[in-house]
Amino acid sequence: MPTIETQIATFRDPSVPGFCARHHLSRSSYYNLKAAGKAPREYVVGKLIRISPEAEAAWVRDREAEAEARATATA
Repeated sequence: MPTIETQIATFRDPSVPGFCARHHLSRSSYYNLKAAGKAPREYVVGKLIRISPEAEAAWVRDREAEAEARATATA
């Protein structure tokens, strides 16, 4: 099975709307995550906000670890 980095890097739109589409998030949910400090790292190109494949993969790993911690805390 390919790694999350491979899956994300095969074809991806680095924009915030592209990220939201891949993870089935609304843009408002993305900005709520950002306000809570839980959005992926961003970089800016001109006026455009971009998310690197590495930052996206790290975000997925962080969310998985957070979900695992919640599951073990309630068990």
